Amino acid sequence: MANLSCIPKFVKKEQTDIWVGETWKLMLLNSTHIPNPGTQQFVSNVVAKEIPASGPYTAGGVAIAGKVSVEHSPSAGVYNYYLDATDKIIGPGATLSYKYGILFQDTGVQATSKIRAQIEFPEEEIVTNGTSTIKWNALGIIYIS
Repeated sequence: MANLSCIPKFVKKEQTDIWVGETWKLMLLNSTHIPNPGTQQFVSNVVAKEIPASGPYTAGGVAIAGKVSVEHSPSAGVYNYYLDATDKIIGPGATLSYKYGILFQDTGVQATSKIRAQIEFPEEEIVTNGTSTIKWNALGIIYIS
């Protein structure tokens, strides 16, 4: 049995570059959603928990822009990458209530649109005829170490 495995730097970079090239959307989910990374692979697995469309939030999610792949090497010989994007502003005029979100590759078909990340927000976000701003972590959205 092997004791150590690692993913080469170029493979990590290759993966994040592929994600940068994809069309991604953010779908907001209600507080009754239960994340399960073992079974929730496609949008069709979670769409029943999507919040209702409201103002600038449309059914099927909203586009994510500004995706970049950034190397983060905290020490010599360590090659990690993170995928980041522009913070998402939904509004004005939005009436939303959500606790979770998924970032997914949008193929136009829910059964083939792959979930790339599931996000649990610190608390349920409730907006009434206003604006919701989703600020991504300073180290990005997805971290590959």
